[in-house]
Amino acid sequence: MKTLHRFDEVFDTQAVFRQLLEGMSNPGRSVSITSQKEKMFGEHGAFLALGMTLLDNEVSFCACGNETLREELQLLTLSEEKAFCEADYIFVTNVQILSAIFSQAKCGTLVDPHRSATLIIRNSGELKQTMMLYGPGVDGTMEFSCSETIQQAVALRDQQEYEYPMGVDLIFVTDSGDVTCIPRLVRRRETAWHM
Repeated sequence: MKTLHRFDEVFDTQAVFRQLLEGMSNPGRSVSITSQKEKMFGEHGAFLALGMTLLDNEVSFCACGNETLREELQLLTLSEEKAFCEADYIFVTNVQILSAIFSQAKCGTLVDPHRSATLIIRNSGELKQTMMLYGPGVDGTMEFSCSETIQQAVALRDQQEYEYPMGVDLIFVTDSGDVTCIPRLVRRRETAWHM
């Protein structure tokens, strides 16, 4: 008999949403959804906690070929899966495909920049990189330590040279439930170096 998730659709989604707001308002700051992700079973607890919070039957997602994650997200949220070029939320467990995703993900329009995709990316690796950020939510510029995954994803996003205010939002999540957000209008200064 399969054990049901203990994630509360009201209280836990509210808690995760508050953490996401905190992360989006403070780019580069790590927030935690550990207690909520521990209420989900399987290897993708943090992704599922975010999916339960962000997805419903009015938005679409793409699991980028991860069949287990796709089935869980559809079962739990009733959201429709679409190709990553059409999806509202793109869950990336394999960072090797980031380049292809950035080249095709929805980036909004000049009239409706908010009609862009949000990438939820598995973040792994040690904090061996340093990145300088500037933009909304950052007082001047901000330096923070990050993983190679974050460094790579932000660099790939910058290569797209989206016309302001278009772009894609980035949510990085570790297996343990640490979340770092970099909204679409926050940019990287070309002063990053290895620690």
